[in-house]
Amino acid sequence: MKILHLATDNKFLDHAIPVFESVYPGANNVVIFAPQTPLKYVKLTPDYIETKRSGFLYKKPKLGKDFYRKYDLVIFHSLTVSTFPELASISEGTPTVWLGWGADYYEDLLGHLPLYLNTTQEIHNTLIASKPRHKVAKLVKGVVRAFRPKGRKIKGIENITLFSPVLPEEYDMVKNSRTWRQFPTFVSWNYGTMEDNLIKGFEGEIVTGNAILVGNSATYTGNHAEAFDLLHKLGVNDREVVTPLSYGDPQLAKELTSLGREYFSHNFEPLIDFMPVQEYVAIIKKCGYVIMNHVRQQAVGNIVIMLYLGARVFVRQENPVYDFFKKSGVVISTVQELGENPELLNLPLTAEERASNRAIVSDYWGRERAYERTRKLVEAAFAAKGVKSPALLAET
Repeated sequence: MKILHLATDNKFLDHAIPVFESVYPGANNVVIFAPQTPLKYVKLTPDYIETKRSGFLYKKPKLGKDFYRKYDLVIFHSLTVSTFPELASISEGTPTVWLGWGADYYEDLLGHLPLYLNTTQEIHNTLIASKPRHKVAKLVKGVVRAFRPKGRKIKGIENITLFSPVLPEEYDMVKNSRTWRQFPTFVSWNYGTMEDNLIKGFEGEIVTGNAILVGNSATYTGNHAEAFDLLHKLGVNDREVVTPLSYGDPQLAKELTSLGREYFSHNFEPLIDFMPVQEYVAIIKKCGYVIMNHVRQQAVGNIVIMLYLGARVFVRQENPVYDFFKKSGVVISTVQELGENPELLNLPLTAEERASNRAIVSDYWGRERAYERTRKLVEAAFAAKGVKSPALLAET
């Protein structure tokens, strides 16, 4: 069996390929679509890196039909503008899988959902307007959208076999976002395992302080400004506030660093530089409290790490992450609850609550569960096409 993985330069791929290789050794090839080399985030050695630039109005497939004929299964790690055009070159009989990351369906398919709170929207408008050639760029973007409508991506999605969003709750959100000719079948799959990625080197440890972790990246969807303002109104002025800003928009990172300094002075600790996960966890381990102020699903990996370490985590009530963890039995709070009850910032989880949260996330994101999901994903992809997977045929 030959499985092809299509992805862009992103850290998540290094969590995925070892899992597929453990279940299907020697079966996996990787193609990375990147504007240039060397790659910044992907550490594994891909089989091929595609750097060819596409046309102005519509990104056409870069790899031809002959390239895809030698593969039994094609997996898209996020459906980006660089990768979704490749669907046009893949035979209808070849099963395809879309492993969604969130950004690849929120913008194009769930764009009607307001993701920025008021102050964050103002910051967004100000920073975007201040960028050089903003008006020209906005005009060009409008023209590009007019000639390259999202309908091309929608048509591609209608030909995909299976779809795994980050959270099961998001499947119906995307499916119900419009009327589809046909829609991919649901499959459950997650990036990273507790043992190999999320808490490697920190097994059995717990949070060690009362610092507050806010957000996961320099993205507007984090609604950092509102979180900072809430903490300020709640009288937080003598505790460390840690904010990861190594991913995302550098201009926004600079703005949030300035805002954080204004609110919390020397107690504000922005994490500007990208660092290995072990070094990152060593820093955030001092955070007994976590505020993820996203309206949309985001930062699930960070939330899982902090739940494992025993932190009290706050997410927005309207975020599908909240429903997912509550249904799983996890003890989790909302940002809205914090606004009504500030004492929650001084109320650590009990030993029983920490143990329960750790057991739940350790099971769901455990290595064996990841292997099990991977087997089911591959078998389901072939079953949806009415055939047995080459792996099952080889066993018989």
